[in-house]
Amino acid sequence: MSVLPTVCLPVFRAALLLCLMLGSGLAQADAPAASADAPAAEAAVHDAAESGAATDNEGSTPEPAPPAPSPWRGDLALGVVNTSGNTRTRSVNVRGALEYRRSRWGNRFSALAFSGTRDGLTTDERYSAANKTDLQFDEHNYAYTNLAYDNDRFAGVAERYALTLGYGRHVLTGPIHTLDVETGLGANRTRDQDDIYETAAIATFGGKYVWAISPNAEFSQTLRTEAGKTNIYVNPISALKLTIVGNLFATFNHEIRYNSQVPEDTRHVDQISTINLGYSFGTP
Repeated sequence: MSVLPTVCLPVFRAALLLCLMLGSGLAQADAPAASADAPAAEAAVHDAAESGAATDNEGSTPEPAPPAPSPWRGDLALGVVNTSGNTRTRSVNVRGALEYRRSRWGNRFSALAFSGTRDGLTTDERYSAANKTDLQFDEHNYAYTNLAYDNDRFAGVAERYALTLGYGRHVLTGPIHTLDVETGLGANRTRDQDDIYETAAIATFGGKYVWAISPNAEFSQTLRTEAGKTNIYVNPISALKLTIVGNLFATFNHEIRYNSQVPEDTRHVDQISTINLGYSFGTP
């Protein structure tokens, strides 16, 4: 009984040592293999990510750039009032403007025609047009030249031309309130109803104020003043513009025209209130 344990103990120890040696060798052999496979796996993952990104880029369509705003804008409005009964009256007025602006240069043409009749007889008739070119120096200052034409035979003005060169300043630049103030010097030539011509130097003062009440409502107040040796002309215009839908709008206008020199039996002040329906285009 004593001989068996003595013989088996060295054999058991030798077998245990052999197992430990084999396990250590297998572990060392597996470790390099795992470390060698790790970079390959990372590279495969990276390649797959790049391949997916390339596929996404190829499949997506880049958004087109927004179109450049048009340098043209303008509006045209028409108003007609007709009454009947004991007295038949009718008034028609057409007004419009066309503006072109590129970089620092701009040009604006505006025109107005009004005719009023009472029992078939013309009681009021006036036409006006103006072309203004301006050069912007910076955000607030600019120079301009303006050529204006007026025909108001019921105020004693058969025709009047005025050419002005002046300076303007953007006092308020918005977006809610804008205000431009202008002053200049020039000359006008007037023909009265008796076909008598008169030329005079003039000083001018004017401006325009705009209040954007809401996205669909706008109030504006313009002023034009010409002062010469024989006549002072003042023309303020108040307007409320309401957008109906899209480019369609309605305007309520009140205009005053004052001439210090008028023929006998002629009023110095004329006033006209109109309601117009119009269409606008271009950027505001």
